[in-house]
Amino acid sequence: MLVINPGSGPVPEASEANAAAAIRQFVDDLRDAGLKAADSRRPDLDGDGRYGFALHLSNGRTVEIEMPGLSVERVRYLGEDGQNIWDFPRLYVDGNSWIWKFALEVIRDGE
Repeated sequence: MLVINPGSGPVPEASEANAAAAIRQFVDDLRDAGLKAADSRRPDLDGDGRYGFALHLSNGRTVEIEMPGLSVERVRYLGEDGQNIWDFPRLYVDGNSWIWKFALEVIRDGE
């Protein structure tokens, strides 16, 4: 079996409440990286266990996020000891799939 983009498929057992908690943590992580953001819900982006949000950034940009509806601990990959990247679902930033850590970098760097 060949896996091209692990974690990009449907997210079983997802909930909107988990996605809302995860987006709050994501906004906090962006703040820690020096970028302020406010989120708003975008149900039109929902699908396959991911829930849509728009992040309105302090640099004037707005990005669309499709956040997996799992607990923060199951979505927030930062490359820390004990974390296996293969165990984490991807979130989508403007339609492109990223692991949490790299999604933060893409948004912070404005790519």
